[in-house]
Amino acid sequence: MRDDDYAKGPGFAELRPLKAGTEPGPTGFPVYPDLVERLVEDKAQPDPDGIIPHTLATCAAYAYAGFGQRSDPRTVAMIMARLGLEENNCRVFEQRVDAMYIASAAYLIQDKDRRIAILCYRGTQPEDIISILTDADVRPETLSVELEGRRYEVHAGFYRNVRATRHPIVEALERALRGESVIPGEEGTRGDGLEALYITGHSLGGAMAALMGVVLAHEPRYRRIAEKLKAVYTFGQPMVGGPDFARACEESISPQGVHLLRDRLIRYIFDRDVVPALPPRPVGPYAPFGREFHYRRPRGPMDTALAFAAGTAIEAVSLPGDLLRTLTSRPAAGRPMAGWGELGVRVTESVRRSLRPLLGAHEDGWSENTEPGLHYPQMDSLAGLAVVAPLAFFATRLALTRTLPFTYSFDDHGPGHYVNALAPPGVLSEFGDVL
Repeated sequence: MRDDDYAKGPGFAELRPLKAGTEPGPTGFPVYPDLVERLVEDKAQPDPDGIIPHTLATCAAYAYAGFGQRSDPRTVAMIMARLGLEENNCRVFEQRVDAMYIASAAYLIQDKDRRIAILCYRGTQPEDIISILTDADVRPETLSVELEGRRYEVHAGFYRNVRATRHPIVEALERALRGESVIPGEEGTRGDGLEALYITGHSLGGAMAALMGVVLAHEPRYRRIAEKLKAVYTFGQPMVGGPDFARACEESISPQGVHLLRDRLIRYIFDRDVVPALPPRPVGPYAPFGREFHYRRPRGPMDTALAFAAGTAIEAVSLPGDLLRTLTSRPAAGRPMAGWGELGVRVTESVRRSLRPLLGAHEDGWSENTEPGLHYPQMDSLAGLAVVAPLAFFATRLALTRTLPFTYSFDDHGPGHYVNALAPPGVLSEFGDVL
């Protein structure tokens, strides 16, 4: 474990050095003067006013701050102060073992009154090959906690990175429960201790956030921490386990008697972001869990028709492979027709998914997908990852090809897209200007 680094966020007056007075105005900070109260409130998730999703998306975006493979808690502390967490404590936990594909980093932000904490996992660093290999390490590994009396296998790379920093994070959260600072060496307590915990992350960070949510919700030793967990918000999150695991997460009930992983794990997907469709189907079946919110850019009739044609073509290409796998697979004990039944369900879902653009099933902007069978689909072939998504990335750079309806795009995965799309109307940005 690397030596922990930490920082203190500035006060609001420090953020407005050229302003007369310290009261927030239309061009000053904080962005959300009542952010702590909003985070503490026991309300439905996601926050209907959009403040919590925007705050956590911004936190997840700036978790990428740093240089030389080192994190930067000072930047994160400053950004969270601008949003509304004045004089926050920000501590970063890092573990790196290149040969094990471990490049784990997480920020823990605590407000000055020690009522709330935000655990934010950093995503894949674009320039870091070890971070990228973490995503590619798709071998299954058994989760250490049980869901309804059974253990499940999950993505090895994601889970290994969660485990690398889990224990010091849990120790810091235990300190927060007692009203102590999460920064080591800072003595004394404030208030009654932690009232609300949120977990978040973008990309790989979202996958780690989801797995940490599973661990906290179902590890008896962490029950006191889990009682404070309000929600898990992820942005552009890849899938972390197979269909059986996803089903168990949806059905499991936390010690608090709620469907935490079904109702309070909230996944945001921006337009044609490629990462939520990963890992691709050739490496094995994966499935999402939690609530899914999808953002769609406005498109004209021609783009809609082209999107329908492209979606239909991709589904048609993938179905022969599914048929071959069904023919060659061994029937499950007690379920001799299971493979054919699952194939039939998949064909039905494929047809409905292809028709949705033409039927106008969704308007522009954010909408929740309440049909589990029509969630953002797992990528059916490696071609989408190796060819389609890179082409879409470069196509968006040219005016002539910017609106071509690629099925997936690396460009849509950018954390800035999530921050801007989730900002409530008229709100200040983290730079103090009106979005």
